[in-house]
Amino acid sequence: MKKSKLLLFFTLLALLTLPPLARAQESLRFETMQIDLWPEYDQPAMLVIYRARLTADIQLPVEVGIRIPAAVGDPNAVAVRQDGGQLFNAEYTRVAEGDWATIFFSARFREIQIEYYDPLIERQGDTRQYQFVWPGDYPIDNLRILVQQPTGAENVTTFPRLSSITQDAFGLSYYGGEIGSVTAGETFNLTITYDKQTDDLTVNFLPIDSSEPVSVETAGRLSLTEMLPWGVGILGVLVILIGVAWYWLTGRKGQGGRPARRRRPPRRKVMEPELHEMEDDARSVFCHQCGKRALSGDKFCRACGTKLRL
Repeated sequence: MKKSKLLLFFTLLALLTLPPLARAQESLRFETMQIDLWPEYDQPAMLVIYRARLTADIQLPVEVGIRIPAAVGDPNAVAVRQDGGQLFNAEYTRVAEGDWATIFFSARFREIQIEYYDPLIERQGDTRQYQFVWPGDYPIDNLRILVQQPTGAENVTTFPRLSSITQDAFGLSYYGGEIGSVTAGETFNLTITYDKQTDDLTVNFLPIDSSEPVSVETAGRLSLTEMLPWGVGILGVLVILIGVAWYWLTGRKGQGGRPARRRRPPRRKVMEPELHEMEDDARSVFCHQCGKRALSGDKFCRACGTKLRL
């Protein structure tokens, strides 16, 4: 009796400690899943994108666990999408075990998206090769693969062969294929090979375009009536600056960089021609008696009356 109770206890304990992913595989199912593989898009690595939709019978929210290679580290994005709406980031937990790491998160909506960069692109000269593996975590009713051709790449081949070739609005080519139904636990492998002589990234050659038409309602755009007060204010500031600069420059025309001073006209030296001539003529005539200096035209000393010796 004790042995049976112990056996029942350990059985229940084992069921409770099973990995969440193993238990979830029994109930979760994907209606569709598209796996995008973009080599050397905006990093020198393989950008892997899972775009999946849960079946309509799944009650939401539900816990989901999807494995990605442990070597890639944390995923670039884990998100859920409302039907016809935008993506919302989802909080996740990463649990690594061996070569794989499981990303656990709660799906509030049926559409989910996971992105990660895998740096394991093998290179041999100009030839590059990548091995992709879907580990078979959940059953998928319709699996689709889409491989983007890198800019500058030639001789792109896939195994198994993806026969559908399409182009997007930017002129990028895609190799696609419908894989169909995949059961839980069934892995899918794809090998991509191409030749490329440069390390150019595809994103560097994409044209820059607005995400929506520009209109008066576009965020950050000002109408003419909103811009007019700003324009008048800027014009006034420019006029003031020009006036200050003109005043400063014209005031520096003086010597040594100092403001120029108004020069006064030189004073005229008033000459007395008659006196000047008299002094010049009698400059050396003195009275020999008293020594008094004589003026021009004097014949006798004005002081002592003595006749001058001219």
